[in-house]
Amino acid sequence: MFKILLTFFSKRTATKAGFTLVESMVAISILSMAVTGPLLIAQKGIGSAIYARDQITAFYLAQEAVEYIRNVRDTNRIQAVWWLKQFCLPANSNCSVVNATYQINSVYSSFNNNDGTVNTNAISQCSSGCPVLSFDTTNKLYGYDTGMGGSWVTTPFTRTISIDNTVSGSGREALISVTVAWKTTLFSPPRTFTVREYILNF
Repeated sequence: MFKILLTFFSKRTATKAGFTLVESMVAISILSMAVTGPLLIAQKGIGSAIYARDQITAFYLAQEAVEYIRNVRDTNRIQAVWWLKQFCLPANSNCSVVNATYQINSVYSSFNNNDGTVNTNAISQCSSGCPVLSFDTTNKLYGYDTGMGGSWVTTPFTRTISIDNTVSGSGREALISVTVAWKTTLFSPPRTFTVREYILNF
């Protein structure tokens, strides 16, 4: 009887033995590899989505500047003034050559003051690099906070607008080059997006 009980308890003890340290390490390694793959894929997907969002924003900011300059050209044509008058340097002077970099604050729909002079809050030269664009969270507009109200926050985007009407030699054609630069995160490389377009003094 004693031998039977001893055999029974020894078998129960053997069947209740736990995992060894090696088995535990192997199981943890397999689990880690199974989880790491999907997490890396998700991280790359989120990074690509953020880059695509910023690239689309950069494209629209560049195209907005081109359309603003077209509006300046068309308005000047209707008012029978020189087609690039608002881009003369210094501001509100007369010129025939435009070849500089500018910032455009498209929050101002009117680029002229009531007396016909250029509104320097809307169009001004970038003398030492163009400033970073801000975003008005109240009115959902990109621009520069120039005392117009709203709630402005800094964005990662910098827009530099270059206008050169000396490209053809006749002064009837101008090259517009708009470069939007941004950096998404601290460790991401700087990104740039450039739109180039020719406009004519028709």
